[in-house]
Amino acid sequence: MGMAASQARYLGLTARKTNVEYEGQQINQARTALANQSANTFNELLSLEVPTAPSTQDYTTLQYSYEDGTNAEVITNMTSLVDDPDGYNYLVTHYHYADVFTGVKSNKPNPQVILGDKPVEGTAVNVEEQGGIYTIDGNEAAAYDPNNEEQREIYEKICQDYPEFAQQTDIYTYTDAEGLMHFTTKADLDNAIAQTADAKEYHIETQAPTYVGNCKLSKYDESDSTIKAAYEEICRQFPTDNIANSDDIYTWEYQGRTYFACREDLETAAMSAPDQTIPTENQSALAQYYAEDIKTRIEKQERAFVDVDENGRPYSIRYENSTATFALNTETITDEDAYNDAMNQYNYDMQVYEKAIADINAKTEKIQQQDRTLELRLRQLDTEQEALQTEMEAVQKVIEKNIESTFKTFE
Repeated sequence: MGMAASQARYLGLTARKTNVEYEGQQINQARTALANQSANTFNELLSLEVPTAPSTQDYTTLQYSYEDGTNAEVITNMTSLVDDPDGYNYLVTHYHYADVFTGVKSNKPNPQVILGDKPVEGTAVNVEEQGGIYTIDGNEAAAYDPNNEEQREIYEKICQDYPEFAQQTDIYTYTDAEGLMHFTTKADLDNAIAQTADAKEYHIETQAPTYVGNCKLSKYDESDSTIKAAYEEICRQFPTDNIANSDDIYTWEYQGRTYFACREDLETAAMSAPDQTIPTENQSALAQYYAEDIKTRIEKQERAFVDVDENGRPYSIRYENSTATFALNTETITDEDAYNDAMNQYNYDMQVYEKAIADINAKTEKIQQQDRTLELRLRQLDTEQEALQTEMEAVQKVIEKNIESTFKTFE
């Protein structure tokens, strides 16, 4: 009975020792995997590129400039000429800034164009007089009757937009074939008959553009030289747009600037509202135009004779189309914007680099902590294995002694 118990004890110790050895193997494999991770992390650290701070020298250049009496010219490039037939030694590119009268187009979102009745000024084309009766474009004219309510209402609307017409006397009125009532003066009619001047006429145009937002629209007045110059420049800049191919141009003032638009574009915007019960909301963009002086870079390239000193630095210049010689100013120019951009990029790259270092350090610390834990467990297993080995040896001696006392026959 004692031998059987010892044998069972021995077998149990053997099983426990085997398990300890197996667990130790597993821990060693895990530590090997951690070692590989640590090596990869170290390689990752080695592959990082340390950002380099930018130097102002990389963004600093020599710039040559001069005053020609009108403009401040800046030289951007000087290319040496070899064997030039006229003796010039450089091909020089230079520029200056000047105000250039320029037409500008912009799209005004939701312009809130309003259509309505609008007094306008026109010209009576064919004027005839016979027996004191005037015929205008085939329509007989009569003296304005202020007691006629319809005439008076239209006349007063016209005078609101054209107060100078309210100062006129001998007013005549006529109705054209479309039922539109026109007003003019006897003096204008007589001038037209005498062919000394055109006869102005005034009428109410229905469904005409009247406002863009809060800005009141006016007919383009080519007699205003400033307005005319602006419109002509716009047409030159945009010859294929409606603005350059329309006979019906409107203007308005906004924040000290005169804008232009043609009737077609104004009407298109006014009718574009998706909900016609609120026609001034969500209109499509309106093509609007203006012209003004815009500071423009004017660049030119020409041959020149450049004098240089003993150090090879240019100090004067004379161009091929001029006898004037200009003294060159030498300046050290740093592109501050480019340098600041590079410094911002460096700061960003440094933050990325430091974040990568911190991540690698955190990963390494985690690996080391795991390895320490495994090492401690391995030591515990080693101690347990030694204890098991000692106990197994003791049990082995007990078994041997039992065998000897049980089965030994002779001394």
